[in-house]
Amino acid sequence: MKKNTVYVSGLLNFETILNVEKFPIDYFPIAYPFYGINSEVSGTAFNISKALTTLGDKVILSSYVGNDLLGKTILSEAKKAKIDVSCIKAELEQTPNCVVIVDSYGETQTHTDLKNIQELQADVELEKQAIEKSDLVVLCNSNFNRPLLEVSKKLNKKIATDVHILGSIDDPYNKQFLEYGDIVFLSQKGIVDLNHEDFLIQVYNRYHNDVIVMGEGKDGAMILDGINRVVYHVDAITLVNIVNTVGSRDALFSSFIHYYLQGKQPLEALKLAGIFTSYKIGALGGANGFLTEKEINKYAKKVDYAVYKICEF
Repeated sequence: MKKNTVYVSGLLNFETILNVEKFPIDYFPIAYPFYGINSEVSGTAFNISKALTTLGDKVILSSYVGNDLLGKTILSEAKKAKIDVSCIKAELEQTPNCVVIVDSYGETQTHTDLKNIQELQADVELEKQAIEKSDLVVLCNSNFNRPLLEVSKKLNKKIATDVHILGSIDDPYNKQFLEYGDIVFLSQKGIVDLNHEDFLIQVYNRYHNDVIVMGEGKDGAMILDGINRVVYHVDAITLVNIVNTVGSRDALFSSFIHYYLQGKQPLEALKLAGIFTSYKIGALGGANGFLTEKEINKYAKKVDYAVYKICEF
């Protein structure tokens, strides 16, 4: 089977995960959580790129780091993962850094220091050649990607994006990504006073995306197939004991894209992505615990999927 090339542009950061007992955290001057603190390279763009590479795709990773220890560490880890780093620029004052606090119930609180990355704009001419080589373009919802939305569309490339927490279909920050995205992922968090399927249909009626997937945490995911005009819910499956869910939607997003590029129908791609994600959350960190396609195929033979057709529209 042909190896697909995916251009991925988004945030790279260094990530520290701190495990705590519960929220809220009571004040105390010092603690010694033995093996409760773990640090590694992460960020949505790195998580997605490493997942796609593990699944057998070729990835061109575009982003920004600082010319500092963390930036050099990110480049080193990306090269180890066999990711093309020729489009990573060391132009930031400092490399973005992130702390994720995880409690014993799986709830998370993320603190991300973006440094000055939101002030940058991608150089269209510099990125255009890499985009032209790709079979699909992943543009994470970072400010610097905004100029690449239009150029990718002009080059007739399919665009996949994750807008994360979307409280309104008119969200001013994410509106442009919703307008250009053929494949859109989002979280259920932030959606109030509406059924999930009603919200997805509202998004579709405004932006006419091909596919919209909503991550619903431990409940699974909902998918709107804009081509066949149908909404399904797929229950989450459990393959291993859950360690933490950091990076779970990056995993779902990446593996869905992988199978979608192979020509799988959206629902089938989501079911296989569910296997990838279920196994991934048995590992620490956003960029660990990834299955190969061969390993997914083995699990797929013995997994029972609970799929519900919610509605046609």
